[in-house]
Amino acid sequence: MRSAAQAESLSSFRNFLIIAPETMADSHAITQPDERVTKLAHHLNLDGYAYVLRSNQQQMEDDPSGVRFMPLRETLPSFGVMTAVIVINDPAWAARAAAAYPDADIFLLQLT
Repeated sequence: MRSAAQAESLSSFRNFLIIAPETMADSHAITQPDERVTKLAHHLNLDGYAYVLRSNQQQMEDDPSGVRFMPLRETLPSFGVMTAVIVINDPAWAARAAAAYPDADIFLLQLT
């Protein structure tokens, strides 16, 4: 987890949000994208703060690298300035993210 001093040393504060709704039927199909989502979140966390909203997440938790995993709810959380939102496999959630975070770059990532 980053300290306040480390956060201040970043030249540009960035928030990254990954929305990973459960869109695949069998559990094996869900596991593979979830591993890729986690890897992506760790990569993004190197340049800012990464948050992952997952439908299978029961409660908020931070992993050792500082990525915050949160339950996906009907209302998207407010983080202040959002740099980019990556939505996994769900155009409807991408549209909701665009409405909730009008200044963010919104990406729809199709994982199979």
